[in-house]
Amino acid sequence: MTDVEILEFKIPHGSSTLLYLPQVSVVGLDEGQLYSVLHNHFSQWGLLYNLNINPSEHVEGESYCYLRFYSARAASMARRDNRGKMVLEEEKVKFKLASHVTSGASMQLPLAKHKCEELANYYLGFNGWSSSVLYHQREELGRGMVSVVSIVRLDLIKVGLSCEGAGKHEVEVDGDKMKEIRLVGEVGKRARGEALQAAWAKVVLVVVGGKKVGVEINTTKEEAFFYDPLWENPVVTVQEADYFVKKEVEGDDFSTQ
Repeated sequence: MTDVEILEFKIPHGSSTLLYLPQVSVVGLDEGQLYSVLHNHFSQWGLLYNLNINPSEHVEGESYCYLRFYSARAASMARRDNRGKMVLEEEKVKFKLASHVTSGASMQLPLAKHKCEELANYYLGFNGWSSSVLYHQREELGRGMVSVVSIVRLDLIKVGLSCEGAGKHEVEVDGDKMKEIRLVGEVGKRARGEALQAAWAKVVLVVVGGKKVGVEINTTKEEAFFYDPLWENPVVTVQEADYFVKKEVEGDDFSTQ
């Protein structure tokens, strides 16, 4: 039977991708070093979405850890290969993996832009895709409002497919002209980030046997708002550089390639 897994560019959820280490014993390592040891160890089986380490409330020097893969297949293999008591880093780290873990219901939220790029780079390679801005303009909504619409295109180079995503962000302003000028740039960054997220949300990875990767485009995905690719250029054009926007879903942030 062929081993086929479908991966989408959204936050992974459910117990199939989740591993739980209820008891992690640590000697001579700080939290950052422990994170690196565990992250490097479990990355052997696949790309991790996140890894959270928390100190034990009952035993000094011990911690517990939750980690989540994008791939249920990778999580299953890691669970299989880490049975029993595991010892890492010359016995500085010891843990035992829980045989079962439950995950509460969660909403299917979009994946942050930098996480989308991380997932794409892992499965498609750093040269397997590119993005370009097709449309990035400020809308004239009258005084007291700054609104920017952005349309981006993703090209999946190795498979010859492409898709577009639309983003729109707006904020109210209080009439301060200098503040409004500054907000145009910030709102534009948000709009472009949302457009990239929307484009990635249409991409579907088809992974065969954990190695061979195919790509499909979900053409049924609808944009968050209507846009016409033939819009005429308005008077005001937003110019911007690379950017970072703080704190998104689950602590993720935007970043550009």
